[in-house]
Order: sequence, then C-alpha cells, then structure tokens
Amino acid sequence: MKKQHITNIMENNTDQILFNELSDDDLSFIYLGQFDNTVLGMATELWKGYMAKSADTEGQKNKVSFLMIESFQNILRYGLSGRPDDETSGEIFVVRRKNNSYYITSGNYVDNSKIGYIKQKLEMVNSMTADELKQIFVETLTNKQLSKEGGAGLGFVEMIRKTKEKLDFKFVPIDDNHSFFYFQLRLKCGIDDSEPISIDRTEYIKKIMEDHHKFIAVKGDFDRNAVNQILMMAENNIAVLDPQLTTQRKVYHIMVEMIQNISKHAKVSDKGARVGLFSIGKAGTQFTLTATNRIKCTEIQTLKAYIDNINNKDQQALDDYYRHILRNGHDDLDVVSGLGLIDIVRESKFGIKYMFDNEKPSYDPLLTMECNI
Repeated sequence: MKKQHITNIMENNTDQILFNELSDDDLSFIYLGQFDNTVLGMATELWKGYMAKSADTEGQKNKVSFLMIESFQNILRYGLSGRPDDETSGEIFVVRRKNNSYYITSGNYVDNSKIGYIKQKLEMVNSMTADELKQIFVETLTNKQLSKEGGAGLGFVEMIRKTKEKLDFKFVPIDDNHSFFYFQLRLKCGIDDSEPISIDRTEYIKKIMEDHHKFIAVKGDFDRNAVNQILMMAENNIAVLDPQLTTQRKVYHIMVEMIQNISKHAKVSDKGARVGLFSIGKAGTQFTLTATNRIKCTEIQTLKAYIDNINNKDQQALDDYYRHILRNGHDDLDVVSGLGLIDIVRESKFGIKYMFDNEKPSYDPLLTMECNI
C-alpha cells in the first residue's frame, strides 16, 4: 500500500525558526519536559564530546560541567513535584555556546510562596564582592549549614564565583499559585564583548517548542564526532521515549538516517562545518523527527523529485527500487543518501514531508525534512 500522506510539503517552519534563532551558536542543546538524571546525562555526554575538541582549558571545561550540574540541581531543588495543570510541558534546560561564552539556562515551575526566598538569595549574591562571596562560602561550610535551602544558596555562591558574572533570573506568573522560574549563567572562555543572550530568548524558544510538541533539539556542526555523541545520547536514553521496543527501534533507526544525512550532505559553511538542527517531538502516541540544514541551490529540484518519487511508491515498489539503487547506484543522488531516504519512508507513517525556506536560483536554502512514527 502507498503511504497515506495528505501532502509531501510541511505546513510550518518551526525548525527553521529555531535554526535561525540559534544561527550564531557553535552548539545548542535544548530539552523540554519532565526532569530526571537521564536528561542531565544526555546533555553532559553531548557537551563532553564537543569540549573534547575545543580550545577551552581543562579548568574551563570543568567549570562548564560543574555549572550544568548545579543549574540542573536548581530545578530539582525548587521545582514542583507535579505540573500546575495538564497542559503545561514541564521544565526546560538549555546549553548554548556562542562566540566565546557558554550560556546555561534552566526553567521550572515554582510555588509563588518560594519566590521571595529565591529572589532574596539571588539578589544577595549578585550584590556581593568577590571577598564577601568567599567569606560566605567558608562560613557556610564551617557552620555546616547545608540543609536543602542552605545548599541551594551555596550553589548560587559557587556559580557566581566561577563565572564572575551576575546571575540572571526571571519569574513569569502562571496562575495564582505558580510561576515559571528562568535562571541563566554565562561563562566566558575567552574575549567576548558581544551583547549577552537575553533570558527572554529561552522563554521564546520554550514557546516555540511547546506549541509544536517538541522536547529535544540539537543544533551545531554535525561532524562525525558530534554525530556519534548524539547517537550515543539517543541510544542510551531512547527507552524513556516509549516502552514499545518496535517504536524504539523505528525512532532510533530514523534518527540515524536523518542525522547522518545532515553529516554527509549539509552544505559546508565558511568555517568548514556541516551545520544542522535535529529535533524530536511527541504528540499523543506519535513521534515527529525533523532535520534542518542548508543545501546548495543546484540540488533543490533533483532532491524534490526524488523525495516525491519514493513517497508515492507502495511497499513492494520501494523494496524493488531499494535493490535497484543498491545494484546500480543513482544518476543524481549519492547511493547511501538515496538508500537512507528510502529507509525513512519505509519506517514512517506518512513518508517524508519537506520545506525549503527559499527557492531562488542564487540562494542556498534551508531544507527541513520531517517524518512521523
């Protein structure tokens, strides 16, 4: 049977909006949902791979790891045990590398009764000198004031001591009893005189992802090392997505094909990078996997014709075409790329939907491909 798709063309450009929002980032990781140590594991594994090849010192790398853990712990310290209502999406955790700075942002629901205490702690440490911060750190340890609340305050002290930057925060009212608490750190690892990323941008990203039911997005250079890290991250944590082994297999298989497609066929940037964005969403029982990257304008028509062709083949025709390409290759597409796209159509419910942000002859467009499972 043919795939029961309504149209091959995507109806929104959510991932292209995200791609452009993160355009100047070397690497971005965004997670939206309910939090446990699995999420922290996903983020740290991805960033360890990136930092291993970066020019940052070991001290800077250790600071990034420490700050990620502390930011994550803030969510667990102050977050609600449950959501305020069934329509909210949960917490958000964002790590971005832009210019020579790391930005680590967390967001979680809090009881309004806690806001005064949290603001007091943050405003206090933001107003302190380096000597005062050191003194309160030593006094807290000496007096062993490490209760749940005291430990959180000490965490703020350590963050500001390591970053040497003010801690940015914002409370957004949700209802009479709850607010959403955004908290952001900036760690400079070199000269960076650029305007800091506003905490409002995380609020904007959260809304985009919520509106389209996305819970993971990764943007950066999809070289071989990055691809391995992303796939390892997914392989180690994919069981949390769905208990059904069949669904897990399909999600992982399509992830491999879509991420490798970015790695092999994204247009190389001026910096020699194959830049792309990959995201996963879930609405009800349906998963949506999306890949966005720039391609050469000369490839548009060939790629459109190829995707439309395989989308409209039934299963038997797809199997025959797969074997044909395996034996004979393809005149216009790389053999591996052609086989990968066929595999995606085989596994997905509605084939491959796609969108170009522009189709002018002289413009190398952003291509977004999406499939549902």
